[in-house]
Amino acid sequence: MARMFQHLPPPPDLMPWVEAAVVVRSTAALPHTRFPAMVASMLVLRLAGTVQRGDGPVPAAAWISPSTRPTQYQHLGPVHAVGLVLRPEAAPALWAGAQAQIDVVWPLDALTRSARGIPEAAAAAQAWACTAHAVRAAPDDHRRLALLFDHLRALAAPPSPCDALRADALAWLQAAQHPPDAQGLRQGLGPRQFERRFAAQWGRTPKQWAVTARLNRALARALAQPSDTAAELATAQGYYDQSHWGRDLRRLAGAALQTLRASGQTPGDAHWPLQVGAQSQAPQD
Repeated sequence: MARMFQHLPPPPDLMPWVEAAVVVRSTAALPHTRFPAMVASMLVLRLAGTVQRGDGPVPAAAWISPSTRPTQYQHLGPVHAVGLVLRPEAAPALWAGAQAQIDVVWPLDALTRSARGIPEAAAAAQAWACTAHAVRAAPDDHRRLALLFDHLRALAAPPSPCDALRADALAWLQAAQHPPDAQGLRQGLGPRQFERRFAAQWGRTPKQWAVTARLNRALARALAQPSDTAAELATAQGYYDQSHWGRDLRRLAGAALQTLRASGQTPGDAHWPLQVGAQSQAPQD
């Protein structure tokens, strides 16, 4: 089977913002794609084909927010798309409209009006319209991705506040992975204050975010290091035991480890996005 997706690392200057660039060229033989719950978000521009999810059609140019549950996308025929997997702290730093959004799909022309690097909504919308037109007219996928990278650079370039907002957002996400009594790491706030402030910014509690982040790391390692046993993977990622991880897998990824591991290694399988995660994230001990 021909390669259905390409994973490309981001340029060095955009690594604080982007986990991976992806090109998708699926055939009509792939009826759907399955994603686990994710703390990352995705910026996607579809050049051909139609995609739907449970609540309706996915716009051709879309921002797909972080998610709290497994999600299935229906493919109506062949699909060609380019996209960027954004680090969790990136989207709310780039677009005010991305703050506290989970389990939603935004048309990019609507989201980009809230670009933090361009104060005027009309100018922000026009900047994205120019990028989208250039991407569609580009001669190849590498040039299309380069144009998306350039768009992010323009948003984050000084004197934009985006990079300072990204650093602040990253501090909140790192603090969420520490125990509630870690006052120095939790912005100097008490546990309840921190939880309220975190939920207002991220649309879920610190614990919910940390659980999904841990699952994403564990899945990436499971595919990147297939020789590791389930027990070894569970221990490395801080699960109480193997059954604890198994429950999280079924609830947040929709299947058992054996199923995900086997299907994630198959190029034409619906779980192919797991391969992107495995290639994007270095295994963490």
